[in-house]
Amino acid sequence: MKKIIQTRDQIRAQMVFEHIKELENSEKLGKEYGTLANSAPTLIRSAGLMQFLAFYKAKDKNHHRKYLNYLSNELIQMEVMPVNTDLFNYVMNCNLPNYIRLTKEILALSQWHKRFAQSVLKVESGGN
Repeated sequence: MKKIIQTRDQIRAQMVFEHIKELENSEKLGKEYGTLANSAPTLIRSAGLMQFLAFYKAKDKNHHRKYLNYLSNELIQMEVMPVNTDLFNYVMNCNLPNYIRLTKEILALSQWHKRFAQSVLKVESGGN
């Protein structure tokens, strides 16, 4: 049997889709999460990765925690971050090349979260 080779973007999309599907049956959490996911890429670009993570961690609401947990799990599966590592502390203590890599990877994942929030959770662009 021939092994199917996937691109990193295909792997990201598959992981994020599975996570978003978990929220499909929870209308309130799905809407809150979808609104959050819709704005995340812009927040990362405008404020920076560390500020984005600090903001979501400080909010400490269920949908913020879920978003950060999903990102952590996805980074671990992509072998970008070690297992049993706190995302916030890992980013805060990493060197510059790793920080840049994490920023690019989290931005790529957040784009998939946004796309699937719009298509699966039916969150409109603009957060309405």
